[in-house]
Amino acid sequence: MREPKPAWDSVPPELRSAIEKIIGGAVTRAGIVWGGFGPSATFALTRADGTMFFCKGTHPGQTRQGHEALLHERRNYERFPELTAFSPRYLGGADRGDWHMAVLESVARTQDVPPWFDETTLRAIKFIADFHAASPERAVQDLDTIRDFSGPMYGGDGWKAVITPGSTQDGFVALFEQPDAARDWLARHGKGFASLTREVGGPASWLHLDIRSDNLLFAAERLYLVDWPLLAFGPALLDIAFFLPSLAGEGGPSCAEGLKLYERARGIAFAVDDIAAAAAMVAGFFAARAGEPPIPGLPRLRWIQKLQLFPALDWLSACLAIERPPLPRPFAA
Repeated sequence: MREPKPAWDSVPPELRSAIEKIIGGAVTRAGIVWGGFGPSATFALTRADGTMFFCKGTHPGQTRQGHEALLHERRNYERFPELTAFSPRYLGGADRGDWHMAVLESVARTQDVPPWFDETTLRAIKFIADFHAASPERAVQDLDTIRDFSGPMYGGDGWKAVITPGSTQDGFVALFEQPDAARDWLARHGKGFASLTREVGGPASWLHLDIRSDNLLFAAERLYLVDWPLLAFGPALLDIAFFLPSLAGEGGPSCAEGLKLYERARGIAFAVDDIAAAAAMVAGFFAARAGEPPIPGLPRLRWIQKLQLFPALDWLSACLAIERPPLPRPFAA
């Protein structure tokens, strides 16, 4: 099921004119770009001379959070031109009423992931390691600093919500083939998971905080990372830890194997306690969300959260040397 997206003709004429000024000419062709997990307005625009551009933004049908995310992303592009080394080039933004748009260079995707192969996995992980290593010195002053996911922006302590009897816990155990066995497993280990929620150590850098296959663009000569509303500063371990369950859920290496690849790419080794804390935070983040009711306009969000939850739970169980959770209930996109 696709997320609902507006057509180019529904964009206000004044806004279309402003976008044409940014790209330096009239738009002769405009098509919806499908992908991602939100109902944002996304277009492939062609100028009269054949040059293509990518335009993304929000529209009146989106939530306040959606509008804020797009505006944050534009500010991040403007504050950090260094992102061009890892992202398509940002060309400018335009607003009209409840429409907020960003225009970027168009990059042709030459390889789809998944499926993940050894070569694409290594390229992606080295790219992420290079991104973290390239953090500019001023990022520590100019970006919000995070050490964990306990703040309201990131949803608070996920495990605290899951271990508390109520709808969140009920939704979590319903994700398993044997809900009663899942509730028993949670009763044995949930408080221990919650106790691991703490600040994570290790090398700090700027963080993307939403790295997934749909935000990685494999082009002919290089990789690109897209969607930058959450750019922050903090432990690099949190960023890679958030990516690994997505990679594993799509047929790539396990979270533990993926982390070893990252450590080799960076030439570092994370502390065992920090790895366990990061795994607990990531697993708790998805555990508190994957079983919640669907969100209107985001029909695939719960699916992608489930895809990441179960590899994260397996990783956390391995970190703590406990039994894995019961088998998940089958689910599909």
